[in-house]
Amino acid sequence: MTALHEARLQPDVYDDDDILLPLLEHAPHAALRLPDGRAMAWAEYGSSRGLPCVLVPDTGSSRLAPGWLLHDSALPAAIRLLAIDRPGIGASDPIGFGGTEQPAEDLRRLVETLAVGRVAVIGIGRGADDAFAFAARYPTLVSSVSAVSVRLPGTERSRRSLRHPIRAPRASWSGPLACWVQTAGRDADLTLEWTWRRMIDRLPQTAAEVLGDRWMESDFREAVAADAALINPAWTAPARAGEIPTWALDPAAVRVPVEVWHGKHESGTTLAAVEEFAGGLPGWTVRPAAGSSAVLGAWTDILAGAARGFAATN
Repeated sequence: MTALHEARLQPDVYDDDDILLPLLEHAPHAALRLPDGRAMAWAEYGSSRGLPCVLVPDTGSSRLAPGWLLHDSALPAAIRLLAIDRPGIGASDPIGFGGTEQPAEDLRRLVETLAVGRVAVIGIGRGADDAFAFAARYPTLVSSVSAVSVRLPGTERSRRSLRHPIRAPRASWSGPLACWVQTAGRDADLTLEWTWRRMIDRLPQTAAEVLGDRWMESDFREAVAADAALINPAWTAPARAGEIPTWALDPAAVRVPVEVWHGKHESGTTLAAVEEFAGGLPGWTVRPAAGSSAVLGAWTDILAGAARGFAATN
C-alpha cells in the first residue's frame, strides 16, 4: 500500500503506544471444513493478538476486499481483521443446487474453530445481512455489529410496512466492486489506468462519486483486480434477491450494539431511510459517513467503533 494515514484513533481505545499496521498486499489465508463438507476460506490482517473483527464482504467481493476498502489506511495494532470468502467465492466452496445458505452457522464455526471468543462483526452491503443473522442467533459470540452501506428492502416504505410487505423488493445495486467490474466489461484488465479512464464516464453517478480519483493509483487498481479475480462466474449458491432479511423484518431480534455506517449518497438506500428505520431501536446508532459512501473513506472510524464494542461488553 502507499502512504499510510497516521491519524490516531479513539484515545479511549488506543493509547500512544499503538502503531498502525500496513495491509499485506496478499494476506495469508486458510480454510476450515464446515459440517456439510464445504471449505470456508478466510484471510487475516493486522495483529494476531488484536481484538478479533470478522469482515463479511458484500456480494461480488472476497477476502481480499480490505486491500482496496482500506486503501491508504492501515489497521491499528489493536485489531485482528478476519475477512471471509462467501460461499462460491475465492477459495470457499459453493453450496450447490439443493443446498441452503446458513451464514450464522458458518460464522459460528469460524469463531469456534479459531477460538477467538467474542468478535466484532462488520458486514458490508449484503454482508450485513449475514452479520445480523449471526448476531441474532449467537449474541454471546458477538460484541457488536458494524453495518456498512446497508441496503434496506422497499426503502420507499416505512419500517411498519417492511413488517407487512406487499410485494417483493426490487433488485438493488450490488455494491461498488460489482459495478466497476460490470462497467469495465468482461476480461478487462483492471490493473491498467486506461481501463479505468475508458469506463469512468460510463459509471452511474453514485458509483463514480464513491470511486473518486482513487483509480489513478496503481496499488488501488491492483487491489480491485485481485479481489475481482476471485469471483467465480459459475457460483452455484442459491440467490437471495427476492428475500427480505430477517433483521429488516424484526430488528429487535439483534440484541447486541449496532452501528450503521452510511454515506450521504448511497445507491439503493438513502441515509434518511436508514435513520428512519433505526430511529428508536435500542442499541442502534446511525453514523453518517463524511463522503458519498461509507464503503470507502470511513474505515478508521468503523474500526474504532468495533473496538469500542469490546470495551462496552467487558
